[in-house]
Amino acid sequence: MRTDLWDQFGELVSSNPRLLATVTAHNSDGTSTLTTYDGVQMRAFGQLQQAIPYNVWVRGGRLVEAAPNLPVMEVTI
Repeated sequence: MRTDLWDQFGELVSSNPRLLATVTAHNSDGTSTLTTYDGVQMRAFGQLQQAIPYNVWVRGGRLVEAAPNLPVMEVTI
């Protein structure tokens, strides 16, 4: 028996993690150029109708949805 809680756990350990990135350009082939918080540049399928630059969640090489425009902090525990 599968539960919603189990599905949520599966998303945490997925082989396709959800990444936070900033869209820096919309390309004519329907992709977007992105920059992650650690400076890595990549391309992903999809474009959102927002003014550049804006933050997005990316999973599996596709834009999932817009992300909040909040400062990113990395904490080591």
